[in-house]
Amino acid sequence: MLFALLLSGLAGLSTGIGGLAVLFFRRPGDRMMAFSLGFAAGVMTTVSLSDMLPHTVATYGETMLPASAAFCSASLCFMGMITALLLEKCIPGEEEMAVNRSGAPAGALRSAMVTTAAIVLHNLPEGILTLFTGYADPTLGLTLAAAVALHNIPEGFAISVPVYYATGSRARGVWYALASGLAEPAGAVLAFSLLRNFLSPLFLNGLIALIAGVMLYVSISELLPQAFARGCRGGAVAGLCLGVLVMSIGIYLV
Repeated sequence: MLFALLLSGLAGLSTGIGGLAVLFFRRPGDRMMAFSLGFAAGVMTTVSLSDMLPHTVATYGETMLPASAAFCSASLCFMGMITALLLEKCIPGEEEMAVNRSGAPAGALRSAMVTTAAIVLHNLPEGILTLFTGYADPTLGLTLAAAVALHNIPEGFAISVPVYYATGSRARGVWYALASGLAEPAGAVLAFSLLRNFLSPLFLNGLIALIAGVMLYVSISELLPQAFARGCRGGAVAGLCLGVLVMSIGIYLV
């Protein structure tokens, strides 16, 4: 159990490693923000469509017909989008959020909030899967932890840059990235303590498909519009393309 928890913790900490990027450059301007928001959208869209959903379809396909597995996975993803739409109503709109102390537009703070929340949600089932896999099969758990860690590094960058831009604080950028990663071991321990007799691969993978829908909605509804709103279309597109490329390579390698 201790080894499995260590694997989950190390995988989560890699998000903080990605967040350290803000220590090496000055506070980003509009061009860098357009790039980083596009990058975050590329990362989240790719991991949702190329990793999370296919994983759910494959798992469901072990007990269902292929068409049924695909339909159930797509339905859960759609439910995730609807959930994100409803949750979005709980976040103050730009007109309700005054320009913060750092002087950054309110929209930047909103983008930082929703990006962090979406990746925290994404990290929770990852942590549970890493812990349970490491507990059942340490060798397989080590492989899964390495894959999760590789995915988490660009996610940390996607969190820390918008937070740094919105607050003017490098420390907050790094801390938010690290805290989002620590959601993996924290959620895993909580789930193992309270729900281990009820959790199943079908349930966990259904949760992954649901969160994939949340991440897709955030990417399309929040991150990309904010990226293009910075007035640097080329930077936004470059960030989007790089995010897709980085996550695609990561998924392919593992």
